[in-house]
Amino acid sequence: MRNFVLLKIDLTDEFKPVTENRLIATFTLVASGKNTEDAFLTDGKGAEVELPLGTRFEFERVDLSELLVKGKTGEVLFVVGHTSG
Repeated sequence: MRNFVLLKIDLTDEFKPVTENRLIATFTLVASGKNTEDAFLTDGKGAEVELPLGTRFEFERVDLSELLVKGKTGEVLFVVGHTSG
């Protein structure tokens, strides 16, 4: 059975995991259009990916705890999707 995943991620200027615990999901990561600066995404093993304002990135069966994000403190990213299973 699949469960709905809806997260609001409050950004900080240091990389932090999207979730603290393992959560494998198929989802869209959205950089809020109200942000004033780009956010950044990495898996800690490769290059940082810039997330421009208002952009969406789709992921299939990815562990959210392995994704690291950072940006301007107080700005947000959203995750909308479902658990894989």
